[in-house]
Amino acid sequence: MATPYQTLYFAALGASPVTIGLLVAFGTAVTIVATLVGGYLADALGRKIVVIVFSWLSVLSAFVYFVINSATLIILPLTIASVAGLYSPAFNSIMMDSINPQDRVRGFSVFNAINTFPSVFAPTFGGILMNYLGVLDGIKFAYLGSALFGVAAVAIRTKRLQETYVIKKEPTATRHSPWFYVKNSLLSSIASIRKSESVVKKLLVYVTLAGIGTGLTSPYISLYVVDYLKISPVAYSLVVDLAGVSTVVLLLIVVFLIQRLGAKKSTLLAAVAAPVSNVMFAQAKTMDELLEWGVTGAVATAIQTPSLATMQAEAIPIEERGRILAMFSILPLVVSLPSQVAAGFLYANVFPASPFIISLLPFGAAALVLTSA
Repeated sequence: MATPYQTLYFAALGASPVTIGLLVAFGTAVTIVATLVGGYLADALGRKIVVIVFSWLSVLSAFVYFVINSATLIILPLTIASVAGLYSPAFNSIMMDSINPQDRVRGFSVFNAINTFPSVFAPTFGGILMNYLGVLDGIKFAYLGSALFGVAAVAIRTKRLQETYVIKKEPTATRHSPWFYVKNSLLSSIASIRKSESVVKKLLVYVTLAGIGTGLTSPYISLYVVDYLKISPVAYSLVVDLAGVSTVVLLLIVVFLIQRLGAKKSTLLAAVAAPVSNVMFAQAKTMDELLEWGVTGAVATAIQTPSLATMQAEAIPIEERGRILAMFSILPLVVSLPSQVAAGFLYANVFPASPFIISLLPFGAAALVLTSA
């Protein structure tokens, strides 16, 4: 209900485009450190405890977004939400631990279809709230709704989630400083990457280049559509809904395509679709053109999500999944930091569509890297 409109909310609270870029970059920096430590803890402590503790922190961030009333306070929920990202490597590891190798394509596709299903209708509620209450109060109450649903969801997760990776050696009770965990996490992750297969290293380069493109584009999509194109929030929510419907349906269909083409060729196909989608967005002026962009993006997401996860699961050993999967999240975030700041400058001082046009370069380079993976 709220996530598609986050930067629009920041603007409604009084943040300028440049400030929004700095805020998003700050959140990314915190997420990088949290994810780094999260990957280490997923392999050192087990998956379950990390997922549950930081899932609750994520819910807390939504409540804090609801209560803030100025741009100055954005940093509080942003920091909490970014720290909560610590559980991502553990969660992804549970997924890979739990799905049988022969069922990976189908398993990842079905999981992501279910996970994406709320985006079929939830953004509409956010759009309706903005339409009746205004952008500021509308998104504020969308965050409240997200928080309440989050409480229910994480309560179920807390009760039902099972451990998938039992640590052979009990973790030491010795207390260490936070810097110790950051340093150990980084060193152990680098060591794991060095001895990994070449396909893992090339996939890391691919997601890193794609991260530059994502940093240039994702923070400003809703702001560009609503403030620059003057598309109403409800109309934009319909675009997000259609993209969600398309993604859910395609995730259930592309299983057969990915199994026929193989995970590598499917990932390459999705990588090519990404810059095409950005071209369509940059030249879009009407609802029809935005709908075309939404569907094209859905195709790329539906193909890439299960195929990339399958390639990762096949190449990464179970005992190092947390650390290496953390790097798959961290490297794109590291390069997106300057991209997000640059995007704010480009949006405000060049012209609003410029970040989306420039993003074609890193997205195109990422597709080229995959050809040799």
